[in-house]
Amino acid sequence: MIETTGNAHIDIAAGPHEVYAILTDLSRISELSPECYKAEWEGDSTGPAMGATFRGYNRNGDQEWDAGCVVVAAEPGKEWAFEVPANDGRSTTWRYTIEPTESGCRVTESFDSPILDGEFFQKINRHDLLLKNIARTLDNLKAVVEA
Repeated sequence: MIETTGNAHIDIAAGPHEVYAILTDLSRISELSPECYKAEWEGDSTGPAMGATFRGYNRNGDQEWDAGCVVVAAEPGKEWAFEVPANDGRSTTWRYTIEPTESGCRVTESFDSPILDGEFFQKINRHDLLLKNIARTLDNLKAVVEA
């Protein structure tokens, strides 16, 4: 069975709305993501809202690419999610859910990427890399928020 989903979570000593604000501030993406070094709103989109679009610019080693994204969930303090459509009609969904805890909140980052079943992505073990990237993103988020 080819793995096409994954997730991890982290507890952060900050309120859900503060964490959501950082997650959805595209100007801060390079502080969080090990691959996405820049993102910007496109068209009439100026912030996180259902249907808003943005473009992410990514780098991994000597590979660079950009991708258009569509916001599919934007509930302040609770959930932020976006889809990255692929050329074959399938989409990868990235989702952050935020749950309040006694000491702040728990953030879960997940992906659902049906394109991981492709030979190229299997060959480079992209699934494992995405899991490592989630862990790094969550660690970076915690460091940024708690600084």
